[in-house]
Amino acid sequence: MYRIKDRKFIGIRIKDRRKELGLSQEKLAEAIGITYQQLQRYEGGKGHLNTDRLQSLSDVLNVPIAYLFEDKDPKKATIGEADAMYITQEEREFVEILRKITDEESKKSLKVFMKLAEEKKKRS
Repeated sequence: MYRIKDRKFIGIRIKDRRKELGLSQEKLAEAIGITYQQLQRYEGGKGHLNTDRLQSLSDVLNVPIAYLFEDKDPKKATIGEADAMYITQEEREFVEILRKITDEESKKSLKVFMKLAEEKKKRS
């Protein structure tokens, strides 16, 4: 079990990532099947997160569960060995480059490009 100080840290990571994605507490809470009040408790380090809830948050926030526990700037972080087991070398290189992009407009443009490429692949 993680300690109280870990809960506060995890809460900060959840809140920061939620804001980074432009999600309101209400939208994130709805996406993981809880009330926004419960999400407020998690973000404030006052609520206990079970493994199912951690997985839901990980999925919706589009980060590995380890992200919630890591004391690193995600833009500077490299992919750990545990994460690397699940992705190809090409994906690993792509993620590491993506994390270094600091300009939000560039990130948005890249996301649009990726979505267009995915749609093209579906039509093929």
